[in-house]
Formats: sequence, C-alpha cells, structure tokens
Amino acid sequence: MELSIVGAGRCGKTLGRLARRAGWRIGAVTCRTLSHAREAAAFIGAGRPSTKPEGAALTLIAVPDGEIEAVARALRMPRGGVAAHTCAAFGAEALRPLRPAGALHPLRSFVDAGKAAASFAGTPCAVDGDAAAMKRLLPFVRAIGGTPLRVKAGRKPLYHAGAVFASNYLVTVLEAGLRLLEEAGVKRAAALRALTQLAEGTLANVHAVGIPEALTGPIERGDAATLKRHVASILERSPLLYPLYALLGAQTAEMAATKGSLRGRGLEKVQSALLPPGVVR
Repeated sequence: MELSIVGAGRCGKTLGRLARRAGWRIGAVTCRTLSHAREAAAFIGAGRPSTKPEGAALTLIAVPDGEIEAVARALRMPRGGVAAHTCAAFGAEALRPLRPAGALHPLRSFVDAGKAAASFAGTPCAVDGDAAAMKRLLPFVRAIGGTPLRVKAGRKPLYHAGAVFASNYLVTVLEAGLRLLEEAGVKRAAALRALTQLAEGTLANVHAVGIPEALTGPIERGDAATLKRHVASILERSPLLYPLYALLGAQTAEMAATKGSLRGRGLEKVQSALLPPGVVR
C-alpha cells in the first residue's frame, strides 16, 4: 500500500520513515521547495520529492494548522484513498469536503525526527474520522508501532487541551517551582536537577499506582498550617505565582477528596488555607 506525505517536516518525516520500515511504499513527499522535499525523502529512505500535493492510498497532511484547508482543496485523491492530517486540535472536519478523511496525531514532541523515529514504539496516537478512514488509520498506527487513542468526533480541542496540561503546562509548572527554589537561595542549575528528579519520581509513582493514588504532599495530608506558610511566603517573595499556586491547590484538594484522604472539615481547612491571609471563604 502506498503512502504520500504533504508537509514533510519533523512529524511528517518521522511517520514516513516508520511507514517505510513497516513495509509501506512511499509515494510523493511534498514540501514547499524541492530541496526540502529531497532532504525529507532522503531521511525517509524512499519517496518521490515534489512541490505539488499528490494523493495515495493513505495521504498524511502534516502542515501547519492554518494550511490544512488549502491543502485539502488542492489535493486530488485516488479512488478509495484516505486523507488524514496530523493536527492536534482539529478532527476530520478540517479536511472537508474530502471523504473518506481522518486525523492522526502522535502524542509526543518531535524536536528531533531521528530520535522520535527511534523511540516511537508505544506512542499514543489520537485517531478520528470516517469509518472508512478509521479502517486504514488504525492498522497504520499499529504497523508503525503506535497505540491508537479513539477520540470522539467534534471533541478534538478537549483532547488537545489535555495534552497541553501534560506537556506544555508541565514545563510551566516546573519553571514556577524553579523560581521559588531560586527565591529560597538555591542555584537554578541545582534546582532544575532536584525538581526534575522529583518529577520523574512522581511520574514513576503514577505509572505504578495511578491517579489519585499517587497523590502525596501537604494538601493530601490536610496540613493547613503548612499551606498557610506557603501562601504567606509566596505573596511576600513571588506574588505573581500565587494565583497559579492557589488554582492548582484547589484542584489538588478536589483530587485528595476523591482519593478519600481529605474529607469534611479537613477539606474546608485546606481550602481556607489556600486563600490570602485575612480572606475568608
């Protein structure tokens, strides 16, 4: 079966190399310039460099979000061919009027295409689309070593927002932690090593026992006195981080209640402790 790729950047090149290794024939590899297309085909190990989008049995459209509609209009698909884009925030509707059509979004970062291809095995891949598209996309994902995640039609933005929490916001939260450790006198490099080690241990616990069971810390213990000290110190030394601390604290309190370690009056005390001094719930 033949695969064509439109937009052979890091994601497109990675999927192309994985497909070739899985036994797919590589057809057109399309980029804005012929030099980029040749470079991508060389990385994949096969393919016909092109600057015009060409369809195949499966066509992966790995262009920036704002270019999907234009590519869909320009693309000419063979009878029975399936088109799928790799955008995280849109579903198959972004490719209309093409049918059958779908979406395939690998849930990982593609900073380096070579490393991404080498470590792709087990990568979750969000898939949605027409029934005929799914019949081709699901086997493709499994063939390249991915694990399919079925996403309901029209709900792709929720999937993408969830991924933002686990990836982009994780970096943001670590940066917040770094700033507080720096305020406490710890050098940034040492703070980064310490916090990433702590985060890796937490992720290991999540893998081992799940959520909310992996939750620990002062909120989970109902330690309102410690939380009050946190709030007072943050407001004094790094007040811009207080809203983030308080919002995450409130969500953590709900999780602790779900876990069963925080109930009734204990939950109320924690919620009150997260407020600025002198503010009453």
